[in-house]
Amino acid sequence: MRTSNWLVPGALLLLAAVPGIAGSLRLAEFAGGAQVLPDSERITSAPLPVIVHIVSVLVFSVLGAFQFAPRLRRRRGWHRVAGRVVVPAGLVAALSGLWLSLFLPRSPIDGDATAAVRVVVVVYMAVSLCLGLAAVLRRDFARHRAWMIRGYAIGMGAGTQAFTQGFWLATAGPLTMWGKTGTLAAGWLINIAVAEWVIRRTRS
Repeated sequence: MRTSNWLVPGALLLLAAVPGIAGSLRLAEFAGGAQVLPDSERITSAPLPVIVHIVSVLVFSVLGAFQFAPRLRRRRGWHRVAGRVVVPAGLVAALSGLWLSLFLPRSPIDGDATAAVRVVVVVYMAVSLCLGLAAVLRRDFARHRAWMIRGYAIGMGAGTQAFTQGFWLATAGPLTMWGKTGTLAAGWLINIAVAEWVIRRTRS
């Protein structure tokens, strides 16, 4: 029982570790630290939305992972209080991600297809969180749980994309424009598929 209480949150925290570390390094750059990540000039051209996005994603991914711990969920008030932080953080992450997708200068391998995929995904994430919030206000807890799982799965896409892009780099070499689009889309599709499996398994 002790293992089951922390297995899923622990796995989610590990999934969030790679983008979390990258985001922390970006924040360190903004604070005057050494530039250790590529593409720094493009990213630092819009510091405020980038910082907002990084901080909101970190809060959403880390605090959201603990929503999957059964022991914490059984504590009176924990899930509700944490949810009042997780949902706004997720919406801010989605909206700031939408701004970055539309207005941040593109890298040489960011094409229209990549931008389109990102826009569709962040809109889906924001809609999922809003539908989850609306469901809990109606006390429809089954739909609330399903939509929140979908929204969280999308928000964790960067963790899975570290593996899809790593696979591309190991097998095909440097990322191309279509390679980047494909590996980003694959990461989100994997998470969506896992989320739907979890939702159906719970219902059954």
